[in-house]
Amino acid sequence: MEDEMSSLMELLKDVVRVIKLASKPTAEEYKLFLKVVLAGMSVLGVLGFFFQLIGSTLEFARFQAIPFQYTVLIGLVLLMIILAFGLYLRSRSEI
Repeated sequence: MEDEMSSLMELLKDVVRVIKLASKPTAEEYKLFLKVVLAGMSVLGVLGFFFQLIGSTLEFARFQAIPFQYTVLIGLVLLMIILAFGLYLRSRSEI
């Protein structure tokens, strides 16, 4: 019981320390955060819209189902391409 109480007290001390260190962002920082968040939400929204559009198109088209092995292979190839691109950008120090 004492162990739980001491861990709870440590947690409360950490919370108080973080609150004391926190500061209100300046107007410039707030605008920057807002732009970044809105850009991220916009990108996710556009991606979701296109996935929904492609899914709806494929649902009404009469294609045969792609075998599971091909689906896994395509996913792995796409993952490797994304990782290679990330490593390329990292080697150029753009990330």
